[in-house]
Amino acid sequence: MKYKAVVSYSGEAYCGFQRQPKGKTIQGELEKQLTFLAGESIQIKGAGRTDAGVHALGQTFSFPCHLIEDIPAFLTALNRLLPEDIYVRSLEQVDDGFDARHSSIGKIYEYVFTVNQRDPLRTRKIAQLRRDDFDFDLFLRAFSLFNGTHNFQNFTTKPEDKDGFIRCVEILFLRQEEEGNLVRLRVKGDGFMRYQIRFMVGACIRAATGKLSLKEIEDALTDGPRSILPYKAPPEGLCLMEVLYGGQP
Repeated sequence: MKYKAVVSYSGEAYCGFQRQPKGKTIQGELEKQLTFLAGESIQIKGAGRTDAGVHALGQTFSFPCHLIEDIPAFLTALNRLLPEDIYVRSLEQVDDGFDARHSSIGKIYEYVFTVNQRDPLRTRKIAQLRRDDFDFDLFLRAFSLFNGTHNFQNFTTKPEDKDGFIRCVEILFLRQEEEGNLVRLRVKGDGFMRYQIRFMVGACIRAATGKLSLKEIEDALTDGPRSILPYKAPPEGLCLMEVLYGGQP
């Protein structure tokens, strides 16, 4: 049997989603408790590999397992065993051909940061930028350059890509909140590569503080020689909101 689950987690205490030989990971915690409950070795496949410190509201994973007779009871027991910063929101049986990663048609991410507004209660939940020279209008103009289909080879450390680093990005919203001190943006894409969103946001923050020109960002979205713009925004501002599958808007 094959099962699909949706999980939320706070990534601050973990070395990312993917299982690692050393260090606590989301995948490791899920597999440990699933194996205990199922009475067989369970290995899950996540829809994405969020980095250390990155959060998720709607990460998806799939796994093979014998028939679970009572899914609601199994889900309740699983959440009781998991750490408080991991919560499996749903669990359902799916076709054997379903794969959390390869069946996905896209993802939605949100990035949130404050500008010169320290909030100790959200230190690990949103990024906090301390710059007096931040220009939101410039940030908006810079980030708008990513809308559409582009070559993102200069916004990822991925060494090679079967699709030639071509991705389609749609900006769902980008706005200031809380009297302009908080910036919230949400993007949908047919796929995002390693560090892509953090590099995108990082480059725009550099532009908004006069350290990078809009033309430099525009020129980086080309098929020319690769020259990565290594300005990575902090991980705590990033959250995987939803993984998209066929039949969804």
